[in-house]
Amino acid sequence: MTIGTGRAVGVCLSLCLPEVLLAVPTPRPCARQGVVPGPNALRAVVLVEGETDPSVAQAIAALGANTAASLNPPDPAAGANLAASGLSYIARILVRDVERLPSDAAAIARLRAIPALSGLEYYDDTVTEGYATPETQARAYGILKALFPDLLVLYAERLDPVATDPAYLDGFFRPDFTDLLVPYFYPVGNTILGPQQETDDWEDRLRALLEPVAACTPAGKGILPVLQAFEQTGYPLSGGLLRRQVEVYEELWPEHFNAALFAWTVGGELHGMSEIPVLRRAASALFGELPAPPMPCVVAR
Repeated sequence: MTIGTGRAVGVCLSLCLPEVLLAVPTPRPCARQGVVPGPNALRAVVLVEGETDPSVAQAIAALGANTAASLNPPDPAAGANLAASGLSYIARILVRDVERLPSDAAAIARLRAIPALSGLEYYDDTVTEGYATPETQARAYGILKALFPDLLVLYAERLDPVATDPAYLDGFFRPDFTDLLVPYFYPVGNTILGPQQETDDWEDRLRALLEPVAACTPAGKGILPVLQAFEQTGYPLSGGLLRRQVEVYEELWPEHFNAALFAWTVGGELHGMSEIPVLRRAASALFGELPAPPMPCVVAR
């Protein structure tokens, strides 16, 4: 399936002028303690569970990762466990919890005390995934950047509606309200857009989803692509899947140096890196070959 460039240009005209301009504070110079990877040197593994398990943290660090991203709320025990293995910590926070923060000093203090916390991904669980309104995104992003200027504030960008919902980009895509673009679509398996084996031309589908997004993303915007690093029953993978996904992203964002791999464990018919040795080896190779230029660091608080 392809998406015409004419539509992408039209969408870009309506989106590339932000509705709200938010001043984002510059991270402070690095402190001697609590230094975490900067926003252009992330080697992340996504955790569905296991944030407090020392063996999980050690295994992820052994891949060459420097960050663990959790789908669960910020947890001091998780932060302490990940920090002990030298990993920084990105946690998911619900929008309704974000909106309570300005009037809850104790909650702010608890978040600031979490070891190794380097980022927060805000998520609206009251709507269909990917459909947080622009107003919700602006409000959540503004609150978090005001309270935690040293943290990455992220909003994950679901890609499949680019193909299925003509109103999606115009209505919901707001790259101004995330520090890094975080696109995700898992191209091999029984996907929401139909089944694909690794031997199929899934790169064309992924490219078609990304092209209109790239056309409407401000120049210089960083990206943290979330790559498929799990195997679905009936859709075997080779170790080349991770590198091939990166190559598609590099066509559109040639200067990006980040990667997030989903996921260490998954469950059911989905088998993560903890179960698939070839994916673990591919993850280690990928993290080892991605360039890591000197970048400003961020101080976890």
